[in-house]
Amino acid sequence: MPQFSYKAKAGPQNITTGFIEANSASEAVTKLINAGKTPIDVKLSTISTGSTLTKSKIPNISIPRMALYQWTRQLADLQDAGVPLARSMQLLGHQRQFPEMIKIIEAIKMVLQQGGSLSAALTAYPHVFPSMYVNTIKAAEASGKMPLVLNRLAQFLEVDMIQESKVKSSLLYPAIILIVGFLTIFVLLSFVLPRVTLMFEDFDTQLPLLTQIIISVSQIFAQFWWLMALSVAGAIVWMRWWIKTNNGKAQMDAFLLKVPLLKTFIQNTQLSRFARTLAMLLESGVPIVNALESVVLVVDNKALQQEVYKMTDRIKSGMGLAEAVKQSPLFPEMTVDLIAVGQEAGKLEKGLYKLADYSERLSQDMAQTFTTILGPAVLVLVVGIVGFMIVAMLLPMFQMNMIIK
Repeated sequence: MPQFSYKAKAGPQNITTGFIEANSASEAVTKLINAGKTPIDVKLSTISTGSTLTKSKIPNISIPRMALYQWTRQLADLQDAGVPLARSMQLLGHQRQFPEMIKIIEAIKMVLQQGGSLSAALTAYPHVFPSMYVNTIKAAEASGKMPLVLNRLAQFLEVDMIQESKVKSSLLYPAIILIVGFLTIFVLLSFVLPRVTLMFEDFDTQLPLLTQIIISVSQIFAQFWWLMALSVAGAIVWMRWWIKTNNGKAQMDAFLLKVPLLKTFIQNTQLSRFARTLAMLLESGVPIVNALESVVLVVDNKALQQEVYKMTDRIKSGMGLAEAVKQSPLFPEMTVDLIAVGQEAGKLEKGLYKLADYSERLSQDMAQTFTTILGPAVLVLVVGIVGFMIVAMLLPMFQMNMIIK
């Protein structure tokens, strides 16, 4: 909601200034009159959009997710202790771990000291505070549940970082094996085997087919290894660029949801974030339609995002959440059951939290399974390829040994 700066009489000799939220200037005047003040000057404030001054100072700034979590957790602790927001910003501004965050804290403190709201100040930094975060803070300001909401936000950020860290760590070991394995194969084919094959030039007998294939491949690598290296590097750069485009991201996400085991893992990971974020927003007092519109931003998969958009449209037409989820082919039946039970009991938020915990456990179990199976599988693949090349190079020697005998 826009904010208006005002100058008004609160008594015969008392003139006050400040800010007030209203949809229009006339509504702001009415609110001032109802508050027992006589308006002198009312005009739209730049703070209503998060302070134009603040935006111009630090455009498109971004910070690590750990910095946002740390700031949210510390602010939640200060609010639990009853420290005013402006004073909290002053205390938080003393930390030196994330310098960019200090600049943002100082700007937020300035907005708060001028009478602006915290949610209005946060809107100036969309790259730091996503709309889900800002909407949650706005609901907390309206409901007076700031300490509870900040604690929920901190828990959400912590769980999300832990889950992402576990997924990355589970894929790190297979990725290292794969990279080292293919680099080994590349070096063997490009530099080692071409020299070894020189001793086969004096063989009077025909070389085995496997050996001929390996020799032909190694000769190609020996002559054009630089071109292959550039091609692979170019393909990686192009793939990273293509995935960042809307069309490329949508096609890749749709493809990943067609891979049997990977589909289940992605569904559980995204469902956990979906349910936990929606539960937190509803618990904070955000209307369900606005909550779903914010939840879309925390769902990474484009195909699942489209399903959430459709779900929002169904709820706008009067459908319940459980029924709206039921019509989506990408959400499992277990999701519908847990939401329906929570909805019937009047405890939808608790049902969503249970769904988030259950989906998170499933995704963690699958990640552990991937680590257990994928690492050895990649190792067997790499060792198999290297072993195949070694055997192919030893076959002529075995053949010569048989001829000599």
